[in-house]
Amino acid sequence: MMFNEVHEVSQLKAETRLIARKRHKPSKLDKYSVHLRKLYEEGASKAELQRWLVRRGVVVNWTTVKRWLDRNA
Repeated sequence: MMFNEVHEVSQLKAETRLIARKRHKPSKLDKYSVHLRKLYEEGASKAELQRWLVRRGVVVNWTTVKRWLDRNA
């Protein structure tokens, strides 16, 4: 049996793609996406958005709000 490095590398890359798939779990902030975007566009800070969410019963850290805004705003 001969060793084919090109085949081995392509097989390893295919395995990596399967292992590293993104999870598609929706964020609990998605429910408030329209409101969060509008508040952020009007100048609300990430900490203020976090407090706004707490008033509505959504307990998240401000870094969660930051990451959500980085991806969605």
